[in-house]
Amino acid sequence: MPLKHLRITNLRCLTEVEFSPHPNRTYFFGPNGAGKTSLLEAIYLLGRGRSFRTRYNRRLIQRGQDCFSVYGELQQNGVKRRLGVGLGPKGLNLRLDSETAPSMAALAKVMPVHVIEPNIHRLIEGSPGDRRRFLDWGVFHVEHNYLEAWRRYRRVLGQRNAALKSGQSVSAWDSGLISAGTDVDSARKYYVERLSDALCGIGESLLGTPLKVSYNSGWQEGKDFTKALEDSKKRDLNIGVTHVGPHRADLRVKLDSRNVREEISRGQQKLVAAGLILAQIRAFAVNQGSGGILLVDDPAAELDQSSLSSLLAVLDGLPAQQIITGLQRPILPTKLNYPVFHVEQGGAVKMVQ
Repeated sequence: MPLKHLRITNLRCLTEVEFSPHPNRTYFFGPNGAGKTSLLEAIYLLGRGRSFRTRYNRRLIQRGQDCFSVYGELQQNGVKRRLGVGLGPKGLNLRLDSETAPSMAALAKVMPVHVIEPNIHRLIEGSPGDRRRFLDWGVFHVEHNYLEAWRRYRRVLGQRNAALKSGQSVSAWDSGLISAGTDVDSARKYYVERLSDALCGIGESLLGTPLKVSYNSGWQEGKDFTKALEDSKKRDLNIGVTHVGPHRADLRVKLDSRNVREEISRGQQKLVAAGLILAQIRAFAVNQGSGGILLVDDPAAELDQSSLSSLLAVLDGLPAQQIITGLQRPILPTKLNYPVFHVEQGGAVKMVQ
């Protein structure tokens, strides 16, 4: 499902940018502030509905303008798909194959997109919520019914918490919470097994040490959800919130036997986080034949030469379309036969090899 064509209008410093990326890898070079990261944001927006730099899409609108738009064409199973995301005075506009898309999930299914960017270490040192979002994104793409189960769980959880806060009985909500929560938990566990398989060799390649993941369901190990919820009911009633369930789950990550949140450096955390994303791409490819699109934002600025070389070596065998940015070609070596663009003053110009 490679991205075949992209058009960006009035997004940050990019007034009008249009190009056709290579199905395997494309490079963009240019000085700081030229728009390289904004270009990656635009692609990410097509597949996620938001930027990886800000929660507020209105901040993406170019100064002096009242809207932005991003349009992309992909090839999926031999069929051309057309995606569009725009934001203007009337709000967010989502388009899929020349029609209004029912939700961002519809675009996301067509265009899985991942990013390795300077703040990637937050996946490791951040809250369990950061890792749950990473995990749920992966499950969403390989388990067709997962999104509905997760929405059902969140809906019943909200109703149960409202009842707890008002001092009402929660018995009417427990069976629905257990049913939806069990579905969510089972799908996540299955996906973590696949993610673990996909991690094979990545830790050794990036850090010289095996990288391992495991899943904490959000309640005490050895109990099922029904028992855990029953045991927590008195505490829930006292404090007015549900304390156990998939909304409290976490993805545990270890580098050999070390806890990656507390026992390794920031640079190592970035490589571990990158390893998780690369494994997720591999897991996608097993399920869909392609891992989607990987955006890599200026890796040479974040990694030492040895770590950069290790990352680039893993990228060479990755089943995903890659779009990579950098300051200068000598710092980030390019592979022959892949297109190179120069970004400056809000535009992108293809360079002659």
